[in-house]
Amino acid sequence: MNPSDNSMEVEEEDICGLCGLPGADKYAHPIHWPGEAVPDGPLVHAECEEEECRRAHAALTDKEREAFLRTIR
Repeated sequence: MNPSDNSMEVEEEDICGLCGLPGADKYAHPIHWPGEAVPDGPLVHAECEEEECRRAHAALTDKEREAFLRTIR
């Protein structure tokens, strides 16, 4: 590999911290619902993050959601 060729580096840097596949297109949200998987790295696919956020949100009761939201105000 040519030292000036950064193609391998770019591929390694855009790995989704949730699914592990390349092509991550955004930085992960800094706050997560209780039970939500936290990404292994700073980047995620928007679709992966939205799916995981919805899953974790749906798993909580209304009281759990309200209690959590009070902690981040």
